Amino acid sequence: MRIKCLTPRPMASMSLLCIPFAGAGAGAFRNWGRQLPDFIEAYAVQLPGREDTLNMPPLTDWRRMQDSVFESVARLPSLPVAIFGHSLGAVLALELARWLHAASPRRLRHLFVAGRPWPGAPTAERADLVDLDDDAFLAALDKQYGSLTSSLSHPEIRELTLPTLRADIRLLDSHRYAAAAPLDCPLTVYGGKGDPATNEENLDAWRRESSGPFRLAMFEGEHFFLETQREALIADIGESLRTDLIATR
Repeated sequence: MRIKCLTPRPMASMSLLCIPFAGAGAGAFRNWGRQLPDFIEAYAVQLPGREDTLNMPPLTDWRRMQDSVFESVARLPSLPVAIFGHSLGAVLALELARWLHAASPRRLRHLFVAGRPWPGAPTAERADLVDLDDDAFLAALDKQYGSLTSSLSHPEIRELTLPTLRADIRLLDSHRYAAAAPLDCPLTVYGGKGDPATNEENLDAWRRESSGPFRLAMFEGEHFFLETQREALIADIGESLRTDLIATR
């Protein structure tokens, strides 16, 4: 487990912790650090089994993974923190926000989640997908999320990514949602207008996770709109955090 600083900024006044989707690593947030405002120092969660952690076996037990993330985040500089998570990362972002709120209530400044229905509702995901052969596995994920087959068309990328992707599906299946007291920070939810895995109704259901200001923003694109709409998404996050910073002065 690693927490990677995307662009060191010694004079930053806020941290943004980014958590990727299933199968992905810190590289999903390449260039984010440079495109965010100067007052934000961005970090990315690097789970085992990807990129520079390929030599580590991927985790498939949610509690073990969650505890490892919490322990790593506890060692970060004690700046105010915002959290962004996409898809699987959105579920972990919620659990991390709850933990941080309990440990240091005034430190959590904003929760951003994207590409994931509210985790308290049943989903159409099937854990048995991981037992399918490679082609059937990818076809099923493509139907549910879109855009996967083209990104995994290169044989070497496919060979490296599929074991981690299967492990992350098992990891997500081991998560058990538990109701908790709402957070009190702003909560922003992002969705792709063409994402087959989400719609405005199941994204709007996230509002029950915070008593603070809530906003739902929809982007053009499918499940991976964070790649196709990267600049617009980063700009929206940066502007939201600038507003939060001004509000606390």
